[in-house]
Amino acid sequence: MNISLQEKFINDVMKIIDRWSFEHCAFCEEGILVSIEGMLDFKCSKCGKTMNPVKYLGEIAKIVFSYREEK
Repeated sequence: MNISLQEKFINDVMKIIDRWSFEHCAFCEEGILVSIEGMLDFKCSKCGKTMNPVKYLGEIAKIVFSYREEK
């Protein structure tokens, strides 16, 4: 099945939004976020990266810029 560029873009953005909504890491497939004691940020249990809303928005921005370049 051939996925169009637009469908791929939508799927990629939805994937990041779902991870954000369900508090999963934006970088790992299986990363679950745990709170960092005394802080508002979370840390991925798999890769160890800290996560906050800016990181998710950054990943969405990367998808948008990639889509613009491909289109």
